[in-house]
Amino acid sequence: MSKWVPVLVRLEDYAEFAAMVADRESRRNEPVSEVTTMPSSAATASPDPDEVQLASWTPWPIEDLGKLAAGASETAKRWTRAMDVCCEVAGTHDQWLSTSEVAAKSGMTVNEWRDAPRKITRHLKANYPNVPLDSHGLHIWPLLAKGKPGSQEVHWAMNAEQASSWRKVRGLES
Repeated sequence: MSKWVPVLVRLEDYAEFAAMVADRESRRNEPVSEVTTMPSSAATASPDPDEVQLASWTPWPIEDLGKLAAGASETAKRWTRAMDVCCEVAGTHDQWLSTSEVAAKSGMTVNEWRDAPRKITRHLKANYPNVPLDSHGLHIWPLLAKGKPGSQEVHWAMNAEQASSWRKVRGLES
């Protein structure tokens, strides 16, 4: 276990994190043996709150992702294009894409992409009753949006679990 570090989690989140760790470990071929302490440089580093939020963000059910990908509305089409772009960089150092980057890489204008988030809440309420809800009872968007310090744009990302499901839906699995 020389590659392990202790992590503190709230009691109410323990079962979810423990299940995630157990699932990942079951897919590895490495034997678990010894416990090591965290290196001092890592012990003093604070995790990026945006990365923590992205990692714990609740992904959509694969059926709803498929419904979005097959959607005929402009909102669904634009979100599908944006999700394709964000999926390509999910899990990389550059996984947070600005609004203008999403627009450029997806072949949309900035105004077309900006219009899609304005309409997504109503679209989700009307078409996706099974999509997870946040703590305020609102549907979770298929991409996570964050403001970034020093930027005048919203930045977009998807976590690894959502990216994996999206690849399956889009037939991009290897």
